[in-house]
Amino acid sequence: MQTHTAVRIGVIVAVLLATCSFFSPRVFAEQPTTGSSPPKEGIVAFYFHGNVRCATCRKIEAYTDEAIRTGFAEALDNGTLTWIVINVDQPVNEHFIEDFELVTRSVVLVEYHDGEVVRWKNLDKVWQLVRSEDGFVEYIQGETREFLGEG
Repeated sequence: MQTHTAVRIGVIVAVLLATCSFFSPRVFAEQPTTGSSPPKEGIVAFYFHGNVRCATCRKIEAYTDEAIRTGFAEALDNGTLTWIVINVDQPVNEHFIEDFELVTRSVVLVEYHDGEVVRWKNLDKVWQLVRSEDGFVEYIQGETREFLGEG
């Protein structure tokens, strides 16, 4: 009898924790980011998100923003690199899901030439590294340097 009660309490606690984290105000975006059009030439660091944004998704965006802005200020200034955040839940942006085979919120590096995608790389380790800001920033900067041909 006590075993059943303990199991029920454990299930109730798990459901409550899941419910609280799902309905937490930080989960929902205040205003979804619309993004902007990629350039006809150059390399773009994209962060793709949706309407519903958890704390981890926001952290991935913030860490990527930090990595790109602190590591590539000159490339951003001269247009070699562009940093764009896009909400793929907006109908105009849904094509990115197929274009870059997105299965979750992602950081993707893309090279454009004459408005066409030449190559792209999904930085899929962001979910593994999100608990270490230093490791995350190092990963984004290393992959971006390599993509830019600097590494």
